Amino acid sequence: MNTRLRRGVKHLRELGPLSVMRWGLVRAEAAAWERYFAVDTKRPFDREVCADNPEGIPYEPVPWCLARAAMDVLPMSTGDVFLDYGCGMGRVLLMAARRELKRVIGVESLPALARLAQQNVAAAISRLRSPVELVVADASTWAVPDDVTVAFLFNPLVGAAAAQRALAASLRRKHRHLRILYAHAHDQPNLFKDCPWLRLEKHVGVGVFEGVNVLLYENRATDEWLGGPTDLPTPLGGFISEGWLKE
Repeated sequence: MNTRLRRGVKHLRELGPLSVMRWGLVRAEAAAWERYFAVDTKRPFDREVCADNPEGIPYEPVPWCLARAAMDVLPMSTGDVFLDYGCGMGRVLLMAARRELKRVIGVESLPALARLAQQNVAAAISRLRSPVELVVADASTWAVPDDVTVAFLFNPLVGAAAAQRALAASLRRKHRHLRILYAHAHDQPNLFKDCPWLRLEKHVGVGVFEGVNVLLYENRATDEWLGGPTDLPTPLGGFISEGWLKE
């Protein structure tokens, strides 16, 4: 019996046939999206990505099926601006940009990941219907543009509390309807749970990823909830993609 077959038999015994089938579908969907966009977004070697990361935190991409489920709960239109905090290699950017939006923004602090995201957006350009901008910046100090209407955060990034303050500061400058998709592991705190200016709208089903919460929040109707300091550092130096718009 070869190694791959032995591993398959072991998984079948440990997980049961139904669970093995469900995970097989997850892998099949991931492969299908990679082919659809003509990209490679699988996790690279940690040493490659963490060379510029003082925290040394391993990169963990959003599962394709989770990204798809998150997008499915969001009715978005041509007036929406989508922001992905910690966009990594661009999976969520690609899923969002399949819709016809005003623009899609990805913020990534690691230049190595941002370069890979840039390559993936360029490779998938024929599948995209929205302009995509990539910014290399520390998301915890980056000033959120005042036209952002949807924000996505996954498995919370370092500085997520500061990112929350940046979103609130943007709302104070320009009050508007803002939705936040927030995904985090069950064993990690929900940084938006007690946020006074947000209300929980929906729990998103995540299928086999039972250890992950995906929550949809919306801002409350009035500005009275947006207390606190407004001064935030200006954006760090970064790059914005050019020539990626679909003609």
